[in-house]
Amino acid sequence: MKILFIFFISISLMFAKSDKVSHIPPPKSVFINLNIDTCNMDCMDKLLEDGQIFSFLSYYNSSMDELYSMQSEFEYYQRIFRIFEDEKFSIRVALLVPQRSIRRYASTTVNSVIAYLVSKQNNFEVKVFNSIDEKEESILKALEDIKKEKFTYVVAPVTNSGAKIINQNANGLIVYIPTVHKKNIEESNPNILFGGIDYAKQIDTLLGYTNSKIAYFSDGSGLSKSLNTFLIEKSPQIIYNKSINDSRVSFKRLLRHNRKLAGSSIFMNTPLVKTSLISSQLRVYKIKPYAILSTQINYNPMLLTLTQYADRDKFYIANSIGKTTVGMEELNSLFGHDIVYDWVNYSTSIGIDYFYTHYFVPTAAKNFSENVVDNQVEYKVSIIRPKRYKFEKELF
Repeated sequence: MKILFIFFISISLMFAKSDKVSHIPPPKSVFINLNIDTCNMDCMDKLLEDGQIFSFLSYYNSSMDELYSMQSEFEYYQRIFRIFEDEKFSIRVALLVPQRSIRRYASTTVNSVIAYLVSKQNNFEVKVFNSIDEKEESILKALEDIKKEKFTYVVAPVTNSGAKIINQNANGLIVYIPTVHKKNIEESNPNILFGGIDYAKQIDTLLGYTNSKIAYFSDGSGLSKSLNTFLIEKSPQIIYNKSINDSRVSFKRLLRHNRKLAGSSIFMNTPLVKTSLISSQLRVYKIKPYAILSTQINYNPMLLTLTQYADRDKFYIANSIGKTTVGMEELNSLFGHDIVYDWVNYSTSIGIDYFYTHYFVPTAAKNFSENVVDNQVEYKVSIIRPKRYKFEKELF
């Protein structure tokens, strides 16, 4: 009860204004069909093609199953002209969540969507469809359930495997996948938007801070292998590489008198804890690299705690998380997660912002600066330095 009390107090303060909120409901629009003729699918298509939007709206009836494919067009104009079919009208978003595959993001991506919609103070409905895993039958069942409940807009934090299945079976839906980059999917469905980070672009940017001696550490994970591949494609002359899969690895054997690493540019294609451990061990064995570099995977404030300042003296991190409003950051923190350092939550927020400003309320201003180009979110890449007490942006 105490948590709920603090939560609602915080929400009310955050959105407090000097003017009192009016109790008068906003005006609604009604388009009455005075024509006795019926209008089938071909007729409705022709009305849209000819720009006869009001006629289209007057004929549209959501209870007609054959018009379900036109629901997104109707909802677009529904927001513009404030056409509420009944008092229970709300923004509706489905989340397709394979809980076992994405683990902690199963809850944080849901919270990111809810936090954004709460900030807009509209009526909304968010429903989670948990596919459990990313087997084809599981994803197809979730998509079928989403369509049965007549959701159109879907946020699906899935891996490449799930994205490929959704890509082939998302007809009638508009899906945003915050976790996958479009280039990982061949012949992508035009109704699917992608929010994954471009790691190859990040590595290309980091190479501008290296010398000719390139080395890397990895850990055998799928992401780590992808980062290795991107690095080798960009810089084929790798002088040293090592995959650290075992927690019992002997750093003394790996690093003592390791002349290859001395003065080299070392890419840490490893998660936070291993990156911190390797960085500290380099200093223990008196290896002075030219630079230590990492993609988004190590942009985490815990890096400042897990390493000493001397360990990260020449550390460069590529970051694609931009800025949003302070209110949005604070609201997300109330839900127990952040969009400042966590790129999946940040990407999810961009996706729901895109839905809101392009389909739900097209007249609304964007909360995020990133653009969606050819169905892929375009992220800028900045270089961040972990200084003594905080991260600082590197000036080019």
